Amino acid sequence: MFKTSMAITPEPAKFAPLLFAGDWERGLETAAELGYDAVEVSLRDPQTEVVKKLGQAVLGSGLAVSAVATGQSYYNDGLSPTSPDPTIRARLLDRMKGHVDFAAPWGALVIIGGVRSTFEGEPKTHAAQRQRAVDAIGGYAEYARSQGVSLAIEPINRYETNFINTVEEALRFIEEVGAENLVVLTDTFHMNIEEVSIARSFERAGEKLGYVHFADSNRRAAGQGHIDFYELASVVRKSGYDGYICAEILPLPDSRTAAKLAIDYLRSL
Repeated sequence: MFKTSMAITPEPAKFAPLLFAGDWERGLETAAELGYDAVEVSLRDPQTEVVKKLGQAVLGSGLAVSAVATGQSYYNDGLSPTSPDPTIRARLLDRMKGHVDFAAPWGALVIIGGVRSTFEGEPKTHAAQRQRAVDAIGGYAEYARSQGVSLAIEPINRYETNFINTVEEALRFIEEVGAENLVVLTDTFHMNIEEVSIARSFERAGEKLGYVHFADSNRRAAGQGHIDFYELASVVRKSGYDGYICAEILPLPDSRTAAKLAIDYLRSL
């Protein structure tokens, strides 16, 4: 059996594929009731009171935190490691340190997904934007290493960003940064758009496979679209991966039903 997790957030968010957005108490109760092992927590600002309350509640719930998602710092606040403004990059560094501190008690991963933003402007400026991201994420990784935390680079599809769309690109970026505590997050929704073969891309991640999102082709719970998760589960097992499989999915038809559909399907794999 895979270790299971579902993605929640303590506040309403612009980023849609999250369960119980703004209703974290019910999210934790549902995760525990349905038998999930953990929750992935999408945070905007880890210093807020609601996040502190959430952390204390998780500690008393019997659940773990599998990962901390950080994209809201970009989607809501415009903080990006590619920004030419050093003030923005400094604010994001402080924010990322807070995410790492939140993750540390559980040894949870911190996800570098939407937070890395997208390259803007003329293509000739993209190399400089990439270098700023390499330097910034190297700094996050250094702090995370001191806290026993790894960072997960998540390839995201081309309709959301032009910066790291595939597993191969994520591996190249990790090599460029050069930090040992960087791993790859594979998300099947994005992979269904970008990868020639989802299964082969899981294999390509190899020992750098650090975290997995199972979401179907329509971003609903696994089993509600056309992705062959039985094949992927076999590939993941053969790889030796023993981490979490997380449902980062749309709350359709509603959050509780989506959470139940996801865990029932994961248990069938």
